[in-house]
Amino acid sequence: MKKILFVIDSLNCGGAEKSLLSLISLLDAKKYEKHLWILHRGGVLEKMVPKDVVIEQEPSYNRWERLKKRFGHLLFYFRWRYLNKKHHHHAELLWRTSGRYFKGLDDSYDIAVAYQQGVPTYIVATKIKARKKLAWINVDIKSAGYNILYNDPFYNKMNWIVCVSELLESIMQNNMPQFTSRIRRVYDIVNPDVVRSLAQEPLPDKIKDKTKDRLVITTVARMAEQKNYPLAIDTALLLRQRGLDFVWFLVGDGPLLGYIRGMIKEKQLTDCVRALGLRINPYPYIQAADIYVQTSSFEGFGLTIAEAKMLCKPIVSTDFEVVYNQLQNGVNGLISPQDPKSLANAIITLAHDEALQQRFTHALEGSVVGNATSEIQIAEQLFQS
Repeated sequence: MKKILFVIDSLNCGGAEKSLLSLISLLDAKKYEKHLWILHRGGVLEKMVPKDVVIEQEPSYNRWERLKKRFGHLLFYFRWRYLNKKHHHHAELLWRTSGRYFKGLDDSYDIAVAYQQGVPTYIVATKIKARKKLAWINVDIKSAGYNILYNDPFYNKMNWIVCVSELLESIMQNNMPQFTSRIRRVYDIVNPDVVRSLAQEPLPDKIKDKTKDRLVITTVARMAEQKNYPLAIDTALLLRQRGLDFVWFLVGDGPLLGYIRGMIKEKQLTDCVRALGLRINPYPYIQAADIYVQTSSFEGFGLTIAEAKMLCKPIVSTDFEVVYNQLQNGVNGLISPQDPKSLANAIITLAHDEALQQRFTHALEGSVVGNATSEIQIAEQLFQS
């Protein structure tokens, strides 16, 4: 039995987090002794960690070590706020100022997996004792603001660099060609049976009442800059001005939730746009949708699009590179430029064309991006090789 450790920043409700939970639950407990180090505890998905997984506790620090780590964090906050915010990614600056004071785990592992960029990757590369190390890539590191040269020595310590889409694989090969022989692709792993089962849970009555006789639009994403929620609000304003009777559910938590709710109120859209915040089970909201809309500026894979496809929902998405791995414009969804007028036009086109909706639904029936069984097999080959 191999002892495997996964390291992730948190288990809040994001794509990487859900994919990790799917992967770790599908790994055979007879073959792997599974360990998980969650750097920031308290995420809503922690309750979904399988019982056969050992959740590692944070290393203990003596008083002097705590003081040094606190000093590093204070230096980070000062430099982030006043000096280096525009020149370094948040995680890079944190590691530059505080990384030397972080402690790893005492145990040794056969396999260690950094399931996110940034600090989880830096920790696995430099603080974890393992015979084999892997780094999962679930975002375009260049678009996300990471410095390629700074990250080079960390990825150099990895046996395999695993990308969750063809586009990310290509981006990594172009930006870090020295690692091309180590770069592999494993799609984000989602169990479609679980998604379809969870989607059958009923909506709360007060939410269900909002959907009567109206077009239902749903977007599920973290309330963060890359998800481009202001575009959804501006688009909703155009939809109302053009007479569409709809309710748009925005499902997700994050740093911009208060700002987005403020935009909704400012534009007087509270009757038709609902920023619901976090829902541990977002799938009933996708199931209730007539149209699923993704407004992202960029994605690593676009997990919620894959989930909407599993539920055979007509989809409208903004035009970011990786979306073409999942959607063919006019075949199984619509892809729109990233501006309110274009997105509103695409939504109205689909809303008023039932034949087009049915064609997209029919195209999606039985369609699964990244079959869970096959992707698990590819991942296990990397763990074993």
